[in-house]
Amino acid sequence: MKFFNRKINDAPIRTQLFITVAAGIVLLLGALIFASTWISDRQVREMLIEQGKQATLSMADSSKLALLYDSPENAENAVKLTLAFPGVNHIRIYKADGSLFYASDTDRENIDTPDFSRVSASSQPSIFSEDEDTWCFISPVVLRPSNESLQEQLFENPADSREKLIGYVVVSSSKDSLKKIGSGILFSNFSIAISVGIMLLLALHSIIRRLTRPLYSISEIMKQTGEGELAGQIDPQGPQEITQIAGAFNRMISVLAERDEKLRRQNIHLEKQAVRDHLTGLINRVGFEQSLQVVIDECAADGTEHVLCYMDLDKFKIVNDSCGHNAGDELLKNITGIFRHHIRKDSDVLARVGGDEFALILKNCSAEKAKSIGESICEDIRNYRFNWEDRIFTIGVSIGIVQICHNTGIIQDLISQADSACYAAKGKGRGQVFVSDRDDASLQQLSGETRIANRIISCLENDDFLLLSQKIQPLKNFTQQKQQFEIMLRMNDEQGRPVPQQKLLSAAERYKLMNQIDRWVIAQTFSHLSPANPVLHTLETCIIDISASSLDDETLLPYIREQLSIHQTPPGLVCFSITETTTINNISKAGQFIDSIHQLGCRIALDDFVSNSSSFAYIRRMNIDFLKIHGDFFRDFLSNPVNQVMVRSINEIAHILKIKTIAEQIDDSAVLDELVSAGIDYAQGSIIAEPVSIDDCCQAERASKCAH
Repeated sequence: MKFFNRKINDAPIRTQLFITVAAGIVLLLGALIFASTWISDRQVREMLIEQGKQATLSMADSSKLALLYDSPENAENAVKLTLAFPGVNHIRIYKADGSLFYASDTDRENIDTPDFSRVSASSQPSIFSEDEDTWCFISPVVLRPSNESLQEQLFENPADSREKLIGYVVVSSSKDSLKKIGSGILFSNFSIAISVGIMLLLALHSIIRRLTRPLYSISEIMKQTGEGELAGQIDPQGPQEITQIAGAFNRMISVLAERDEKLRRQNIHLEKQAVRDHLTGLINRVGFEQSLQVVIDECAADGTEHVLCYMDLDKFKIVNDSCGHNAGDELLKNITGIFRHHIRKDSDVLARVGGDEFALILKNCSAEKAKSIGESICEDIRNYRFNWEDRIFTIGVSIGIVQICHNTGIIQDLISQADSACYAAKGKGRGQVFVSDRDDASLQQLSGETRIANRIISCLENDDFLLLSQKIQPLKNFTQQKQQFEIMLRMNDEQGRPVPQQKLLSAAERYKLMNQIDRWVIAQTFSHLSPANPVLHTLETCIIDISASSLDDETLLPYIREQLSIHQTPPGLVCFSITETTTINNISKAGQFIDSIHQLGCRIALDDFVSNSSSFAYIRRMNIDFLKIHGDFFRDFLSNPVNQVMVRSINEIAHILKIKTIAEQIDDSAVLDELVSAGIDYAQGSIIAEPVSIDDCCQAERASKCAH
């Protein structure tokens, strides 16, 4: 039923309206068919019963002489007359004493004798038995003479005796007519209902299309607008509500059109003013991409070959950070001069595309020649010494080279390939040249991870990581003042764009940087949990993730102990989290780590718990404080009874082991309500709170404390 409702809700409004009204029409017609057929059947039944009674009464009158004179011939004639009535198929005549006098049936021995005690001389014809195929009517045969003298002669009774019971007649009437007429009525009603239903549905379809046409017009235009096309105005026709929506939308479109035109003019102006780098005099990224697109088009048109070189300075940040931006600017000017010595001024294109990144287009040049030029540039930069205020610096450059030919793809892919080649050169040891092979699929992943790894190193050296905290909500005491949260690490690339978490972790693991990241997170978190921070007054638990590689680091525990001492962080507030997979893969070391953490006064959480056959076996042997149930259980929690049962089982077993449970990645309020009823201790996810900077969290707590 839920699936059907979901399908209906996802259907267009025309379909929903049609199905809703059509269902009502079908139900109404069905009710009318049933009622009409039932009434007609009752009427036909009463008519046929009355007809049978008339036949029985006629038979009673016709059999008087046969019974009076004991004449089978008269009885046979009377039976023949009555058998002519529609539906009559058997007739029996009984004497007054109940003995059978005459029967139209051939098998007289199997004829059931009616109960004549219920039939009096004054009785009217009636039904004495009925089955699926037959009615059996009975009527007394009564002689009522009008001449008193005749009465006295025949019956020797006083004159006041007005009637004499002389026998009975039983008439059997078939129900075939009732069945045929009933079937005919049902077929007729059904045919009429289908015809009427089809006409009503056709009329309904036409009416719904007419009523919803303005709404569909609005929907189509809004869809085009959402895709970036400013479609025409909506014709404000239809019901009052549609007219109001159309008017409001038309006004919005007019405002957007004016804004877009204004922005277009501004962009044209900015493009004209912003194609040059004012520091070096080179074209900037905008101008470079325009020039590169021209070169790509030339290759596609005439088959010429060119080369793109992407160059990134090594150790530039050291100069910039230690001597200031003025020194950095001077260095960039000098480096630009070196680059200029290696290019042809009349054809090649040199551009500054980033802070310390340059791009070079070598026209009508092979990859081999470009590599030779690149190596010469690297050699000159390597031999260059930058002197600033009696300080001497050595600089390097890494160069990635990509061939531009007739089948080169779009400009963004070409730049990305050159950028990857440049980082691959850095991965070779900096100050190197790397020529990209576009068919080498592994280069993209390798160079991408190399770039991210270099960024990780930079963030570790310059404290450029983003430290976030996400609230964990207690589900059994919503008014609890103490707060719980988990620490999360995020990283942006050089352009300030977020690096996907999976790519960050993959690069860190590949280049064995997870230990350093864990230590950075621990130190930064403990610095925020010093006694001077008001957040400690309301904090109950702060969860910090520990990687699998750190579990093998024997120096990690002394480092944690040292940081607790340096920052005076209360160990009881800290909870270290390790994944279930990490624990299973190294149960011995995991057990030692857990015991050591508890000796420091901290707590332990088991993360990403999915519950398999051996899960609780090792949990029983470890002193776990919190069990974080994997978020995959809750993605389709409401529609997946298996997940519901598993979550409840995990929660119940954890509580038996004195372990508190935390549900992860909760983003639906309905799921949250189910978790409350299931007895889960805590919940974490976007429905509770989005991750926020730990600095913002601490500042909010300070503001709250000052307000009180």
